[in-house]
Amino acid sequence: MRLQIHSNVDDFCSVARDLYRRDPIAATVELTVLRGKLDDLESAPLLVTVWEDEKPIGAAIRTPPYAMLCAGLPRTQIADVAAELADLGIQLPSVRGPRDTATNFAAAWCAATGTISTVGFKERLYRLKTLCPPADATGHVRPADPNNFDVLIQWLTLFGAEVFGDTPEPTAAARSVQAANDVGDAFLFWVVHNDPVSVAAVRSPVADVSRIGPVYTPTDRRGNGYGSAVTAAAALWAREHGAKDVVLFTDVANPTSNAIYQRIGFEPVNDYARIDFNNPASPVRRQP
Repeated sequence: MRLQIHSNVDDFCSVARDLYRRDPIAATVELTVLRGKLDDLESAPLLVTVWEDEKPIGAAIRTPPYAMLCAGLPRTQIADVAAELADLGIQLPSVRGPRDTATNFAAAWCAATGTISTVGFKERLYRLKTLCPPADATGHVRPADPNNFDVLIQWLTLFGAEVFGDTPEPTAAARSVQAANDVGDAFLFWVVHNDPVSVAAVRSPVADVSRIGPVYTPTDRRGNGYGSAVTAAAALWAREHGAKDVVLFTDVANPTSNAIYQRIGFEPVNDYARIDFNNPASPVRRQP
């Protein structure tokens, strides 16, 4: 096994895209990241491919300041990949992916670096089977437009603070909205009496998979079915735009959202985790 660290985005994409497309549901985050303008990031991304007998067998990607995405790593080589990245002096704040993959990588990374790890976030990936929109939700769906971007940005900021304990700068949220619009994604409001009461982001299909999220309802509007309604509307939007599969992530610790999405037709696929590395020791390079 050998690793290749790519400095050229196009070279990485030419290899990694096909690897991720082998399981586009598991790698839904990676595939949407590859649609972005990776050359325009403030900090260079970490672009890794894994090779065996001169054939690519896996990939990982990190766009600072976020976690390294590990869904594309080969399960039998995870420990070797972690050790090799450590030997190369790579610094990682966290890893995110299918729970078993992320957990195994974290264990190997800690062994190689002396880092202490903690589970930062537990997620569950759902896939839509048969959509059952709520029949009793008052209101209708309406795409976000520049006239209500201020509300959209405020809600995205509140979502980040509530779910991840991280309050993004409004300017960062605005850039995310613009980047999403540039690639054909949508933000859909659920509206009652011309008043937005809930919002869902939905991504245009990549490898026939469309991902919904985030979904946010202000606290004073919850309990009325608005989140279910806007999520169902986002699923319809995805299907109308060519998605064969529609997926979303939930917080494992939130029984309400997990129950809501199952009621409208989503079924669990796999558990995911983000594992954070605390007080990292500097990786020691192996002597040549």
